[in-house]
Parts: sequence; structure tokens; C-alpha cells
Amino acid sequence: MSLAEYLSPARVYRELLRRPVAEFLRAQAEGYRRRGAAGLRGAREALLRAAVVAVFVSAILWLSVFMYVVFYYTYMPNVTHVRPVHLQFKACEEAAGACSFPAAHVQLARRGRVLMAAQPYRARLVLDMPESPVNKELGMFMVCAQLRAAGGALVSASCRAAMLRHRSRLHTLLRTVMLAPLLLAGFNEEKQQLSVELFSDFEDDEDLPVTDAYVELQSRFAQVYSCELQIEAHFSGLRYVMYNWPRVSAAVGISTNLFFVSLIFILSWYHLQDGLPDFIKSKFSMDSPADEELKEEPGFTGKVKLEKEDSSSTFFDDDNFLEELQLVPKEENTMTE
Repeated sequence: MSLAEYLSPARVYRELLRRPVAEFLRAQAEGYRRRGAAGLRGAREALLRAAVVAVFVSAILWLSVFMYVVFYYTYMPNVTHVRPVHLQFKACEEAAGACSFPAAHVQLARRGRVLMAAQPYRARLVLDMPESPVNKELGMFMVCAQLRAAGGALVSASCRAAMLRHRSRLHTLLRTVMLAPLLLAGFNEEKQQLSVELFSDFEDDEDLPVTDAYVELQSRFAQVYSCELQIEAHFSGLRYVMYNWPRVSAAVGISTNLFFVSLIFILSWYHLQDGLPDFIKSKFSMDSPADEELKEEPGFTGKVKLEKEDSSSTFFDDDNFLEELQLVPKEENTMTE
């Protein structure tokens, strides 16, 4: 190559300006492309990890909620059972009125169990009775009830006394005057509602669950508008807390389930991946001190167990080896003699 060609402006521009700039721009573009690809790959991996973590956290959370809901509906019984009571009596043939005590059969459950075993219940009969002269002169009367299992087996029986609350003539007159508009419009009535508690602490039997109730008013002259049987659960302990503070109980129960489910998940994850962490291994290690000393010795890789497979084997044990060593000096002495 001649000096003129070497110093030509075209060659100088091509070799010293265009090519270095092109290589520099190409290198920069390649670096940006690699960094962009690496960043995109990292963002994709981070997004994938976040999605996996979100899925597992959601699954653990919903599993904790489901466990608490199942426990709540399994452990907590229905609070109140209300059944209408339709009284029946035998009518008199000669005169108007009842010739037998008003009684009723109340079916609590067709089959199965309606009350939870070992749970105290309160049963009461609610009567709507008019303030008629007959009921005012009636005085006290008995209300009896029987709880029976399937087949008619008697589980429990109870009788309680009841009567209308007394109101003086002045009280009745003033009350009638004050409530006259409501009484005339039909928004109020001259009646009283009696609540007779028949069972205060009844617990259903596991072997004989209650399915029917029999109610009887032991007075032929009692006048009743309507009545119903109410059975209410009387909670105590954990059930009392769960019923009166449901939000606090739900928060504590779900948090407890979440803790134990997360702990089981984390331990399972470590076990499936690389085993438990070192601090947990050191905390719950079951190796004896002798085994730890053997493990610390250099060149020791594990326990060695020597077994004698057969008495006719060519290998020898320690006792035979000692006997042979004791015979060697005797043989040398005989040879020297």
C-alpha cells in the first residue's frame, strides 16, 4: 500500500472515524440489549415468584377461613328452636266448654337429632292469654311438658305454675283510657303474654335424642289465644365467647389456623427442597454426644458395622487372632530347641 493510499481521506474516515464509531454504537446497543433482556428476564422471574407467593398465601388464608367455618358450624349448635303449639281438648256434650285439659303434641324432629348432646338448653312455653274475667278469676294453673325420644320413650318431664299478672281496677281504667285510640284502631289488645320456663338446664341424651314434646294445660277453663314452644341454648365457656363476640373469635381462630397451616407449609417446603435449616437441626438434633465426637474425627464418614457372616469364613475374629499370636512364641521356642 502506497503512502498516498494510506493517507487518503476516504481511508482515514473509514478506518479512524466510521468504523470505531460504528463498533462503539454496536457495542453500546448490544450492552443495552443484554441488560434489557436480563432486566426483562429478572422482571419476569420476579413477577412469576410474586404470583406463586400470592397463590400460596391466598390458598393458605382461604384454607384457614374454611377450617374455622367448618369448626364453627360443627361446634356451635342452633341458638333457638321455635315450634307452634296447637292445643286440643275434648268438648263437652251437654254444655259449652272443654271437658278435658288442653294438650298438644309438638314434633321437634322427624328423624335424627335437633338438640346437641351435652349442651344445656332452656325450654319455655309462651302463652298469649286475654285479660278476660274468666282468666282473671282462674288464678293459678299448671303447665306440664314431656320430652320423648323416638318410639315414645320418656326422656324428661316437668310441671310449672302460671297465672296472669294482677292489675287493680284503677290501673285497668287508666290503662284503657290511655290506650283507647290504639285499642279502637286494633293496634293493641287487652292481653298478657306469659312465659313459663319448663326446663332450665336440660341436656339431651346421646343415646335417646329428643324428637317430640307433649304440652298440657291442667285447667279446663284457661282461655288462650296462641302459644308456642321455645327451646334456647344456654352457652358457657368457649361457646359463650364465640356467640357473644363473633368477630373477635373469628379473628383469633383464623389467625391461629393461619399460623399452624403456615408452619406446616414452611416445614414441608424445607423438607422437600434442601432439608430443614441448620438452626432447627441443631435445636432438635437427636444424635448422642458419642456420635457427635465420632463425626468430628477427621476421615470418619459414618458408622461402620462389622458382622461375622459364617463360622467357616476365611476371615478371623479378635479371639482367634489373639490365640494365634500366643502360639507364635511357642513355635519359635520349639524351633530353637
